[in-house]
Amino acid sequence: MQSAEMDKLIQIITDRIVAQLMQDNQSSIIFRDTSEDYPAPYVQKLSADHHLVFGSKQDSDAILLCLSQITIPQLLAIANLTAIDGLSRQVIDFLLAGKPVWIFAAAPKLATYRHQTRYAVWHELQHVLQKLTTFDIHFIKDDRQFDQGLKVLQKGQRVKQGTRKYITKHVLQDRWQHQQTLLNSGEVLTDMAAEWARDRRLNL
Repeated sequence: MQSAEMDKLIQIITDRIVAQLMQDNQSSIIFRDTSEDYPAPYVQKLSADHHLVFGSKQDSDAILLCLSQITIPQLLAIANLTAIDGLSRQVIDFLLAGKPVWIFAAAPKLATYRHQTRYAVWHELQHVLQKLTTFDIHFIKDDRQFDQGLKVLQKGQRVKQGTRKYITKHVLQDRWQHQQTLLNSGEVLTDMAAEWARDRRLNL
């Protein structure tokens, strides 16, 4: 069997293994509190396609952080990307990693503050809630909000999985010989390709 044919076979096998791993290795979702603190139907839906971790306050490769509650001071701090406690620090870490945060509670009712504080303060609270939405922080209180958030989450996962492509040694050699870009965004080297690149001290 020629080198090109062998490499093509390796590519096929690699693609099949990767596809299987993507099915077997479920992505994780962190729930900062215990399971009893979250609506059971939503937890059950999320558990169908994801590995759920409860009571975790540690950083991880989780794709989503879920909270059962949050205070106004914490929201204000997060809006300014300033950590004031463990919860706000974890939320900010997720935001900096480009990951969403769901709060399973109703958004603060600003009408209460409208009657007991100055207009400028009330207006700033409105601005903060709008800002948090652009940060990918969402309050989940009903089925519509949950389904909308789940749809966005699943779409993001499909995009990430679909854009990953493994590059074999043969493809890498061909690109190198033709002075093409060796590794594009979303591409990953197979072990043999990575070893070949290291032997030639290629900076990838």
